[in-house]
Amino acid sequence: MKKKILPALGIIIVAIILVVINEFTELTFITDYALICIIAGMFFGLWLSKLSDKTNENK
Repeated sequence: MKKKILPALGIIIVAIILVVINEFTELTFITDYALICIIAGMFFGLWLSKLSDKTNENK
């Protein structure tokens, strides 16, 4: 369960950032590359979960 929370959290954070940027700016970057940014957020969450697993093993 814990391994699924951080990737999902990465996706949620990136999606919120994309929505905020889309609402307050006129950039077309968001509409062109939104899916790539969300996938990058998932990989960032996976990296965070692996990093937290390594720190838990060292304790």
